[in-house]
Amino acid sequence: MTAALIVGCIVAGAAVGAILPVDLVASPDGRTVADGPRPMPRVVIQQWWGRAMIVAAGTLWGGLAARIGATWELPAYLVLGAGLVTLTVIDLRHQLLPRRIVFGVGAATIALFGVAAVATEAGDNFVRAVACAAGAYLVFGLLRFANPRALGGGDVTLAGLLGLSLGWYSVAAAVSGLAAGAILAALFAVAALATRRISRTTALTYGPFLVAGALLVLFAAPDGRLFG
Repeated sequence: MTAALIVGCIVAGAAVGAILPVDLVASPDGRTVADGPRPMPRVVIQQWWGRAMIVAAGTLWGGLAARIGATWELPAYLVLGAGLVTLTVIDLRHQLLPRRIVFGVGAATIALFGVAAVATEAGDNFVRAVACAAGAYLVFGLLRFANPRALGGGDVTLAGLLGLSLGWYSVAAAVSGLAAGAILAALFAVAALATRRISRTTALTYGPFLVAGALLVLFAAPDGRLFG
């Protein structure tokens, strides 16, 4: 059953990866979405980054199936995984995190967590997940208020989404996941500055690091004990 579930999720994830809504046009100032996002399957299949996105989606869905198993919360994490791949690709290509995607994925994840909570009597998990989402959104909102050039509004909403997904397991997982993302971003920035790939005024694409940190904790330390 587990092997069949994993293989099925890999195949389904790859199929979903080909139709993720990554086609958009940024506004003239580059801060918002002027048009889209929408799927672009023909281009995705033809471009190297599109094929990489398909592989990433299939791999992530298979990994989530292996990590979580045939549980009520698996659908929520599959939706989350598709959303995170979409957001990562868009952020890397356009330095944008469309709120309509973040909010859409967040709403679907909350709904599916709600179903899981009712089915398994895991109300505490649901309340903790929502509380962690709110806490992460508040903390990153304050960080953005303190330094608007370091974080965008999309980074704040993404932090809330990641807090939701990790908070289902524990508060420590949410804190560790977001901290790991910040550490990964800082390490990249230091290395890039040292090798002169970026300057001190270069805007850093922060979203992919937050996603990487969250996935690291989700797969390696869902209890939140990533740092010992």
